[in-house]
Amino acid sequence: MKVILVRHAETEWNVRGVIQGQSDSTVTHRGERQTSALLAAFVANDYRVERVYASPLGRTWQMGQSLSECFGCSLVADTALKEQALGQFEGMSTAQLLQHHPNDANALFKLDAEYCPPEGESLAQATQRVISFLQNLQGTKEHQCVCIVSHGHVSQGVLAILKEGTIDNFSRYAHPNASYSVFDFLDGKCIALRWGIATHLLER
Repeated sequence: MKVILVRHAETEWNVRGVIQGQSDSTVTHRGERQTSALLAAFVANDYRVERVYASPLGRTWQMGQSLSECFGCSLVADTALKEQALGQFEGMSTAQLLQHHPNDANALFKLDAEYCPPEGESLAQATQRVISFLQNLQGTKEHQCVCIVSHGHVSQGVLAILKEGTIDNFSRYAHPNASYSVFDFLDGKCIALRWGIATHLLER
């Protein structure tokens, strides 16, 4: 099964440096242009996606709707694809977190996938949600090519697991807004991976 993993387009909170987690904010005008560029790239590459799955959060669902229209296929929401729940840090700026809780910020964004924010979940837990979703999806053998719309931080964890078999180096796997990764998933394992593709965004 071929999987195209997409991150949602830029939001107002992305621009302001506000931590989103499972909270939400509006997609910007630049984000709308990013979405258009992504759709054009998919048409140019002639991907034949049979179904789009998306996190039900507004920013991902909006991207999912655009993709399902582009591919002419159904769109399905699944809570397993949500961003990592960041608890009390949601709505706080990254700058504030670094200033007032530098150890927590470094653990969360760089060092420790097992770190759990207050009233949230660890990146390891969030990543396992998505990996389990992929394994279940692959087990159904229903589709040859699917598109999944998710979020930046949890996608880093997923890509680290798929590429290295461990989540330890998650911070290496940046996934910019409206970028995508492509991988082949066979018997519960990733056999090929291209990640963080963003060349379509160079002039956006």
